Amino acid sequence: MARGTTLLKLLEMYRGECRLSLNVAHNTQQRDQQIAHIQRTQEWLWEDFDWPLLRVERKITLQAGQYLYNPPSDMKIDRIQKIEVYESNAYIPLCAGIDAEHYTSHSTELDERDWPVRRWRINESEQIEVWPIPDANGSAVTFDGTLKLTGVKNLPDLIEDTDTAALDDRLIILFCASEVLQSTGAKDAADKRNMANARYMKLRGHQTPRKKFTMFGVGQDESRAPRPPIAVYNSTV
Repeated sequence: MARGTTLLKLLEMYRGECRLSLNVAHNTQQRDQQIAHIQRTQEWLWEDFDWPLLRVERKITLQAGQYLYNPPSDMKIDRIQKIEVYESNAYIPLCAGIDAEHYTSHSTELDERDWPVRRWRINESEQIEVWPIPDANGSAVTFDGTLKLTGVKNLPDLIEDTDTAALDDRLIILFCASEVLQSTGAKDAADKRNMANARYMKLRGHQTPRKKFTMFGVGQDESRAPRPPIAVYNSTV
């Protein structure tokens, strides 16, 4: 999997797969459109699958009386996969969702506090809400009261020639090329899409944990990786 490819190289690959002129001067007027197409395709791929290779962990220290926290700057709130709190020398998973029964037990509106926090949700303010309201500050020394957020990090910008792709360069360009060739009526557009889908399934399969095999038909053979559905992506070039 070739990641970290520069935008300049991606543009060269793009023009080659789309059967466009490789002369930079011939692509001056279309350059911005080509970059936007590459960006849009990588964004779709990023949104379509929780890529383990982009998974990161970020930490937030709880503060007494504070129940709303901003998500990390490099992680969108809806890409958070789990939140844990450090308590008694271990990270304990927080349950997702805060319902009326929880607010009845410890009312956030009435500033009813307790320790440790046990649940979280996405607040309407697009912040992380924890419950109950912590009654003490987290410790930077013992880590008690530290939230650990696990999720998929944001994509880096693709603006400058030296900016790099976060996902597989071949995967991105194959999907781009299949759209361009389809828009021009090329006979091999479907073949290019099949190549893109095959590569997508292969890369996803490599990053999908295999289930353990158990005798007597219980479980799944580790030699058979799950096969994700064929991706369908249509966009105006």
